[in-house]
Amino acid sequence: MRRLALILAVGLAGCPHARQPVPIGGEAPVPTTGIQIDTSVPVQDRVDEAADLIERGTPNDLARAVALLESAVGDDRNGIVRFDLGLAYQRRGELREAQKQYQSVIAVDPSNGAAWLGLGRVHELEGDSRAALSAYQTGVTNAPDNIDLRVAQVNALRRAGQADEAIAAARDALSTNAKSLALYNALGLAYLEKRNLVLARFVFQKATQEIEGAENNAVLQANIGWTYYLDDDKPAATEHLQKALELDPELVPALVQLARVYMDDHDYEDTVPLLERAATLDPNNADVQLTLGVAYRGVGRLDDAQAAYDRAMKLAPDDPAPLFNMGVLEGDYRKDYNGAIASFQKYIAANGQEKALAQEYVDAVEREKTDAEKKAKAEAERKARAEERARKEAMANEPAPDDGAMPADGGGEGDGDAVPPEPAPEAPPEDPGGDDGGSAPPPEEQP
Repeated sequence: MRRLALILAVGLAGCPHARQPVPIGGEAPVPTTGIQIDTSVPVQDRVDEAADLIERGTPNDLARAVALLESAVGDDRNGIVRFDLGLAYQRRGELREAQKQYQSVIAVDPSNGAAWLGLGRVHELEGDSRAALSAYQTGVTNAPDNIDLRVAQVNALRRAGQADEAIAAARDALSTNAKSLALYNALGLAYLEKRNLVLARFVFQKATQEIEGAENNAVLQANIGWTYYLDDDKPAATEHLQKALELDPELVPALVQLARVYMDDHDYEDTVPLLERAATLDPNNADVQLTLGVAYRGVGRLDDAQAAYDRAMKLAPDDPAPLFNMGVLEGDYRKDYNGAIASFQKYIAANGQEKALAQEYVDAVEREKTDAEKKAKAEAERKARAEERARKEAMANEPAPDDGAMPADGGGEGDGDAVPPEPAPEAPPEDPGGDDGGSAPPPEEQP
């Protein structure tokens, strides 16, 4: 049976998948009630302290930042306090509250590009990609010079499958700012969406030529490496991905992409450390967990592989890909045929992209199960016959019971083996014409 694995490609560098945030440490945000704020402190000082706390980002820091900003929001004249408050709520995972604050800023100043950017980001975190794109596009209309907002618009168009529109938006933005590394990167990613590897690599490499210091940008190096990987040039891909990790050892997409290169060569020993580091850095990334499970399976750590698949399913319950990989693990490696069939059938029922392949696996597993059952039955029957033969041989070799009778050959004690008596000779036929002293019978043969 073929051993395949569905590996969802982790988002390209500079393009992480948007997922619902999990509060720091997996805990609920620290309550802000009871935090005492000295309102005699000047508003600007409170705002500055809150900004530092948001930057640190611990649960307690964020709670105090919210309390500080809430105490100063009444004196907000230009939207700075409300914007920072929205950011603090966003970092705490309180997305509805963050949305309200950003909308309040926009209502006062529609040209505030940062607020439009924050609003779009909140929609992305809520999983509403359409609302996010709308926020970015409206924001660009009101704040056309905000490059971060334009980059967000290009990436949102690309993720929505509108690669041509993303390319047009990126080119338009570059016409006003030809030195934006982020715009070059977004344009290259848009070409990657169209699988135009030549143009994608050209854009990435052009950025290294046009922008000072871009050659030492880890994200750009990772994306150049990925174009080479997709073009089946693994040596060049490895060179650029390794350079990306030298520049930024914690760049998760580069870790995953280099792992993909190694996995293609079945180098699972070098793959596992890369993916374990990625999983530590981005523990809520279901794609990383799924790929890590495949790597664990490659080095024979089957229990760890199952645990990684389970984590992937918990993080992205709507994604059936882990079920496919679980089927491979159970069928090919553990020979748990019923478990494998169940996993593949769940994958098919969830409308997985590789339904036809999953059905092939089901058919193959069922055939392998039937063959295994036949072999097991034949082996059981062979073993039973061997045991019966051994039992009979053991009975035949048992000594005769000692009842005091002389041995049949008239001899003394032997070695315990009974000798069957010779059959009695047949009596000669009577001679009707003879007398009582007729001829004697021939002597018996001696044993």
